[in-house]
Amino acid sequence: MKRKLPAGIGFILGILFINQGWSQSDIESARTSVVKIETTFTVKDKNGKSETRAGTATGFCWQDPMYVVTALHAVAGVSDIKIIKNDGSSTKARVEKVLLEADLALLRLTSSLALKPLALAEVSPNSGKSYTIWGFPHAVYKIQDNEVRLSRSLEAWPTLNDIINGDVLKYQLEKQKYPSTRANILKIGSTIQPGQSGAPLFTTDGKVVGVADGGLRGGAALLNWGMPAARYVPKLTTSADPIPNVVSLQSSLYSTSTALPLGAGDADISAYIEQDARENTVVMGNTSITRTWTAGFDDILGTMSYAEAKELRDMVAEFGLNMSDTQYDIYEDFETGATVAIPNGENFDVKDGWYYTCNSTNDLCYYVLPFDGGTFEKARAQAINFFTSSFPDQSWSPIADSPDEISEKLSDEEATYTFYRASNDGSGNIVEFTIEIYGQDMLIAFMIYNANRLENSAYLKNFFHFSLAMELRDFANYDDE
Repeated sequence: MKRKLPAGIGFILGILFINQGWSQSDIESARTSVVKIETTFTVKDKNGKSETRAGTATGFCWQDPMYVVTALHAVAGVSDIKIIKNDGSSTKARVEKVLLEADLALLRLTSSLALKPLALAEVSPNSGKSYTIWGFPHAVYKIQDNEVRLSRSLEAWPTLNDIINGDVLKYQLEKQKYPSTRANILKIGSTIQPGQSGAPLFTTDGKVVGVADGGLRGGAALLNWGMPAARYVPKLTTSADPIPNVVSLQSSLYSTSTALPLGAGDADISAYIEQDARENTVVMGNTSITRTWTAGFDDILGTMSYAEAKELRDMVAEFGLNMSDTQYDIYEDFETGATVAIPNGENFDVKDGWYYTCNSTNDLCYYVLPFDGGTFEKARAQAINFFTSSFPDQSWSPIADSPDEISEKLSDEEATYTFYRASNDGSGNIVEFTIEIYGQDMLIAFMIYNANRLENSAYLKNFFHFSLAMELRDFANYDDE
């Protein structure tokens, strides 16, 4: 399956600042006006029973010390909204105004947190500086900053419709009525972490050029974008859009949230969120991957392009399998923006520097490793060495009808290498090994399976479950081709 990698990475030039009374120009000061948002809401679980969940998002003060702007999908239909300042002070809030087109909400605080309104800045989506996103990733209670890369667009002003694949997802958004698929966006080619929805994208002198949105997926990959702040945020004050009273599609299907036990009080929510994050994170040395969502086979294919979804469905149909009852857990590496999938019910463990999982009989195993290669050239130099050192020629032989596949787009700093080998020991073991490089970031995945057992229908379905999980890996980026 063709991997989705961006045709080019751009930066932003030519900023025209809009003065809204903000006197501080230093980003360290501006970030004190960024707040954490905790919500509670009720949804139906997979068995149709109601359950209470806690969600997290980020917001920033705008126009008035009592106003906070955030992503609408983070607060739509919730029963309780809590605003937490970085110094630990907090208050409640309610939704005052919404702008459906841009998935934005204006919150009014119940009591003052002495916030200072931030200024907005206009920006072209196809020019050149990098930005800083300040926010509160899921279960993080001290503000964090990350560099944001914007992807260059073929359009003068890209719209949400330009990046969303899958008729099902478009239909769901149109039915929900926000965000509009016609909304102008800033395409973000790097990761937005769960909990950063609504976070401001800052210039170096503390102006807000965008509001992080995201919250939707294309297959298993991240679809990250920001709403251009100067274009949409001022429209909040005069908007007459109806305030949604049901939980958003993003919160119920495509965003991280934490199930709360019965009787959980307001003071317990933070502890449950932190515990949930720990339980869903696999740590290996200084790196980690975090499980952020779960979806079924049909749900994932519904957000893919028609061609990609058809390829997977045809592959499954050829073997007479029904995969509609399978589920996949999606893990994210927040450093590289890589996403990896695993069959629901399996668990990643750590072994010899790899994240891995095996079936119950240990004759079907899947290994992944996302990491920073330093530079594109260094990553390329390491790629083949990773494979040859793991599967030396004296132990593994090429497969005649499965030749090696190499795709390199050096000018765009993209490369994909796929190798197929059979074990020389007569065991029937086969390895499929793939390395993807995007800039300096690498994502390595390989699966070892026993070809002799593929005649067993249960093993064959298990094989496809793992194989499809491996195919769903990707980077957080776009392809304009």
